[in-house]
Amino acid sequence: MQHHQPTTIAILGADTVVGRALCALLESYGYHTIPLDSHPTGIVDELLDGADLLLLAPRLDEGVREAFVGAMGKSTPQKAEMPVIALTTAVEESPQDEGVRSVPWPCETKALVERIEAALLDVPEVSAAPTTQAETG
Repeated sequence: MQHHQPTTIAILGADTVVGRALCALLESYGYHTIPLDSHPTGIVDELLDGADLLLLAPRLDEGVREAFVGAMGKSTPQKAEMPVIALTTAVEESPQDEGVRSVPWPCETKALVERIEAALLDVPEVSAAPTTQAETG
């Protein structure tokens, strides 16, 4: 019997006031969070280990955001499929990175949770264990 694990959200920029608030907010909704500093050190895929979705805190340095998202999947190909949501303020441009969804910030928590759930549903199911795909046809 499989136990349903809570969804884990990695938050890039969790060392900011907003990032800390996002962690607390999402945890109150039953998510696990993996706080990541705005200038993380380490291998991106390892930092995202165990995460189901990446949330980019608002006002994150554009270069950091692009480098981090660009490095996803370099050592663990499945990580490239992870949904990414960027919280953007009115003064920020929406990220042009492919596959990154933009959510206006500030927004209601309920709206953010709905976007997270929609992003998670949109992801092709990937198993954590390497499997060989049997060809059909």
